[in-house]
Amino acid sequence: MIKFFRHIRQRMLAENKLSKYLLYAIGEIVLVVIGILIALSLNNWNENRKNKVTESEYYCKLLADFDIDRENISKLYKESEHKIETSKRLLLELNNKNKDKSFLLNNYLQALRTNEFVPSKVAMTDLVSSGRLNLLTNDSLKNDLVRYYGELDKLLYQLEINRSKSLERVFSYDDNIQFGYQYYDYVEKSLGDEILKTLPVNDWHLDSQSKYYKQFQNDLVFFVTMSEREKQHFNNTLKAMESTYRQLKKECNSK
Repeated sequence: MIKFFRHIRQRMLAENKLSKYLLYAIGEIVLVVIGILIALSLNNWNENRKNKVTESEYYCKLLADFDIDRENISKLYKESEHKIETSKRLLLELNNKNKDKSFLLNNYLQALRTNEFVPSKVAMTDLVSSGRLNLLTNDSLKNDLVRYYGELDKLLYQLEINRSKSLERVFSYDDNIQFGYQYYDYVEKSLGDEILKTLPVNDWHLDSQSKYYKQFQNDLVFFVTMSEREKQHFNNTLKAMESTYRQLKKECNSK
């Protein structure tokens, strides 16, 4: 084809048909430009098609992260409810004075323990770190995602404060042995009977006027308070993510 056009140009020049040659040259340039534009259009179309596929994949990955978070939050919500019930039960047992100290202390730990919430942010982290956030063409959804993950960081901060304050109380007793750290199951097993017999015994759990009794009682009420706050945080988070979750589900299923 190139040889064909070159032959035409040479013939026109040889015949001294300058005006026709110029028109032909302009036409050839126009054809080249059109060819370039078509090639660019095809390239842009292909790039847009690939971006659409990638966008759809990210919506589905984000949806998967949301599913994991929803499941974990629901589990943690139930754990908070369990801690509340355990603390309330211990308050009654403490008042009834019919349980030994080992039972009270080990259930006290159960009222404190909780699994840490680690949100699944794989897709969002990838989008931000790779600079691909602009691939999401649904601006409303994109803004909701940014807002949600910002609120999620606040939730993690609040949960960490609650955990820290609860742990502070556990280790705030002025005499660990008098309080009974040695009766925690894992400590008791490690010490053994021979050493346990050498340690002093303080039956504060039978004396409602004992400072340890009162502090223990206060701790349990505090655990109920913190666990109720956790439930509120979890419930608010589930509500806040619901709209975004529905949008992600729609986008993932529509592509």
